[in-house]
Amino acid sequence: MLGIANKIEASIKTAQNREGFVKNLRESAFYAAGGQYNVMVMNLSQGYEDHLNGVKAYGSATYDGVVYGIWVFEDGTFKNVGDGGYINWAFRGWYDRPNNGGLVEFHRP
Repeated sequence: MLGIANKIEASIKTAQNREGFVKNLRESAFYAAGGQYNVMVMNLSQGYEDHLNGVKAYGSATYDGVVYGIWVFEDGTFKNVGDGGYINWAFRGWYDRPNNGGLVEFHRP
């Protein structure tokens, strides 16, 4: 799992814009975890509720003063109660998104 931190650090150095930065964090974490776990990236200044199980790694990264949390985990739920869009959050893995809203239900692969 240590490789995840190195991939995230590399993505911080190469992002050109905030949306690209968030997407790059998501992809870097997903592939660093071997594509075997779910990934959530969230702007920590936004409201959220997390109930994640089997967290394998957590880290944070800052883009232009905005701090993002990065979780790599097995399953659970995550609810974004703030603003959406790729500038605030991104996720990848195995999930359902009821009503395409702020709630994401993650499953194991």
